[in-house]
Amino acid sequence: MSATRIIAIALGGNAISPPRGALAFDEERALIDRAASELAVLAGAGNRLLIVHGNGPQVGRLLNPGDHSTSSAQELDIRVAQTQGELGYLIVDALDRHLGGPSAVAVITRVLVDPHDAAFATPTKSIGPVLSQQPAGPAVRLSAGGWRRVVASPRPLAVVEETAISALLSTHHVVAGGGGGVPLGSTPASHPPQAAVVDKDWVAALLAVKVGAAELIFVTDVEHACDGFESTHQRPIERMTTRQAQEKLAAGAFAPGSMAPKIEAAITYAANTGRGARIAALGSIAAARDGKSGTLIVP
Repeated sequence: MSATRIIAIALGGNAISPPRGALAFDEERALIDRAASELAVLAGAGNRLLIVHGNGPQVGRLLNPGDHSTSSAQELDIRVAQTQGELGYLIVDALDRHLGGPSAVAVITRVLVDPHDAAFATPTKSIGPVLSQQPAGPAVRLSAGGWRRVVASPRPLAVVEETAISALLSTHHVVAGGGGGVPLGSTPASHPPQAAVVDKDWVAALLAVKVGAAELIFVTDVEHACDGFESTHQRPIERMTTRQAQEKLAAGAFAPGSMAPKIEAAITYAANTGRGARIAALGSIAAARDGKSGTLIVP
């Protein structure tokens, strides 16, 4: 890797496309443009950006919300690839416009996972729109906003294109690991597609360590990680050590498939680099980097 200073951004799918049902493409384009305008400030300061985006609302939109059949689940690898193209194009196009010329590139990525990961037996990753009524099928979750479909979210072991991503970062801002990447089995002889959506937060941490990112920022639709989230005792967490974060995870303080992967990924990054990771709301990245907003997880 060159001496270029890299900032890894885990850009939440809900932050750039809220899961509130049908979202017109012009609305999605406007939301991504808003995110890109904020990210362009980081790029304009001489940093190279590695952007790993979510795709839960988008991949869910491509599936019938009431169809929980095996055939529907087996389409997930194709749907992840499709939404990587959609969101990668929109993010790159918006960044280039804000930066005044071609400077970014999007990569379709594949991620290896263990086909026997326990996550396949216990789906936790929310996808698609929030529904007011419970859809048919067991793989759904009720949250404060309504019902959402959930799918398996195994841990990523490696990103197939990580060498290419590292090389591209010497000359471009890179959008990669989109939607957690197309999930493939880690079987040595072959890599069959898996019926899953890998959490982009874990992939962002994995890539951030591999490329030597100086910062890792999880950009989402809430200002902080919280104790007692969505309860009358909700309290924002401004700073915690990795040990404190692990204790809170063990106590079930963070929602699986939502805030928990961000905390787990932040711990991984901090443990491997000795640097802190931040959780920030879209629109408050600069404030979070200045310590005025967000949650900081430190070694």
